[in-house]
Amino acid sequence: MKNKVFSTKKANKKKCVFSGFNHWFKSLTLSIIPALLTTLPVNAAKQVSIGHKGLNIFIPVSALENYAKSGEISYELASYMLLLEAEKEDKYRELLQNRYNFPPQIVSQFINSPMGELLLRNLGQVIKTSSSSENENLTAVENGAEEIRTALLKAANDTNGLTIMNFIRHFPSDTIWLDTKEILAVTEKITAVQEDTKTFIETVANITQTEAYREEKIDFSRLPDIRKKGQYSFSKQQIILADEGRDRRFSVQLYLPNISSTEISIPVVVISHGLGSNGANFESLAKHLASYGFAVAVPQHPGSDYKYTQKFLAGKTKDMFHGNEFIDRPLDISFLLNELEQLNQYQFHNQLNLKKVGIFGHSFGAYTAFALAGAEINFQQLKQDCGPQMEVLNMSLLLQCRALELKAQKYNLKDDRIAGIFVLDPVNSSLFGKAGLSQIELPVLWGSASEDKITPIVLEQANSFTWLTTPDKYLVLTEGADHINIDFEAIRENSFTSLAELIQPDPEVVNGYANAFGLAFFQTHVADRPEYSSYLQASYAQTISEQPFNLSLVRSLSQTQLSKTLKQARKN
Repeated sequence: MKNKVFSTKKANKKKCVFSGFNHWFKSLTLSIIPALLTTLPVNAAKQVSIGHKGLNIFIPVSALENYAKSGEISYELASYMLLLEAEKEDKYRELLQNRYNFPPQIVSQFINSPMGELLLRNLGQVIKTSSSSENENLTAVENGAEEIRTALLKAANDTNGLTIMNFIRHFPSDTIWLDTKEILAVTEKITAVQEDTKTFIETVANITQTEAYREEKIDFSRLPDIRKKGQYSFSKQQIILADEGRDRRFSVQLYLPNISSTEISIPVVVISHGLGSNGANFESLAKHLASYGFAVAVPQHPGSDYKYTQKFLAGKTKDMFHGNEFIDRPLDISFLLNELEQLNQYQFHNQLNLKKVGIFGHSFGAYTAFALAGAEINFQQLKQDCGPQMEVLNMSLLLQCRALELKAQKYNLKDDRIAGIFVLDPVNSSLFGKAGLSQIELPVLWGSASEDKITPIVLEQANSFTWLTTPDKYLVLTEGADHINIDFEAIRENSFTSLAELIQPDPEVVNGYANAFGLAFFQTHVADRPEYSSYLQASYAQTISEQPFNLSLVRSLSQTQLSKTLKQARKN
């Protein structure tokens, strides 16, 4: 999950959340049969079975061959063609044959990793197999995870590349069983999540309007524009820390404001990156805070950073991240603060205020911030959410469920030096649940993206925000923003040489949102400068909001409001 500060899609490509996934899923399921008819080789699966409500209906190969050769739709196929919207049939077929040029080694590494295994298990609930296909009355089908793995590997190694159609060609079973009950359930869920996301955006916008109306009127044009850089120049340096107790060595980038007077106390903020990321992703925020007099520390988490991911993709490790990162990440930051306390005495003239520290974290880094703020891992919630009925549309569960590899015990990761946390697109709901997040007593600034498909706002964030009991909580929602911007055209065209090249840059306006609200939050709740609290208001969000990245800020969102408006509101 390469991290972006309030990352977004290009403005002219803004779509409804899950639209891309929805098209892909429908192309794989609803149109898989017609596509099979036109492109399935004779030596592939002997039959396709549609299972629904206890019935298994088989389509014979002869009917498929006849359609493939002549385009004639036999009576055996006619009803299945109705599954497709006629005007979209060409589009579905195009999607099925789009080529994704992921190197075979990367495909192999991922699907054989713990996260990949979990994904295959879920896909296998829809695409199934059986040990025998000769008996048409056979109803005992099995999860198709292993067959899916084989098909993906062979398709990736095929000269024609990884396409959904090549996946079908290489499916190693006489029968491809499609569980229409599961298919329909997922497609209905996709539609429901899309509708709920739209409703949630409208609800938050309306609450923002109401809160702005009730707030004291402020002419922000007469106040400093905190999206612009501050008065201080700053220096950047790197330190290397070695925690011998954990056999862990990691680098830290320090951004230090050039403040001449040794009498001035310097507030401190730590930035925690997400999975597969590094400190460079947060340079804009780090520099912005430093220009306003903050010391900013950006540690690398060596078991889940960019370098570790590169090792994984190169086949040097078996996992995308080390399972103990749920513990090591918060401990990295506590160790960093301990070391800064030592350096503060003889290198920084005791200027660093390490008694009240702010934390910014994105995605996995947001988990890190929550843990340091006092939220405890909720193993009971994880077992409930990571079972056979796992929410397939919440991709972050592939990460969260790995916490079950830990020994189920209480881990006290809270650091009392933390005074406030700014989390962006947080991985959180199953790791902590309501019981864990309600333990946080510190101020929380919560940044959310309407197009997030990794930590979807309806499934992963909306309810979680309402579970916070702290009175100082702020939800900032950016329309058109995403968890990560992947250039799929580059993948299809094979025009990239590293994964880093697939990440699209952020618009300046959206970085400005993150810089402004991050600064206002840390000034108010870490640096004890209450005059900045004026910026933590709905009216300020309205003032700086620019289309198409409309901005909302609310503080009063409740579980009751969500339950009344969202079909997918989680009941916890």
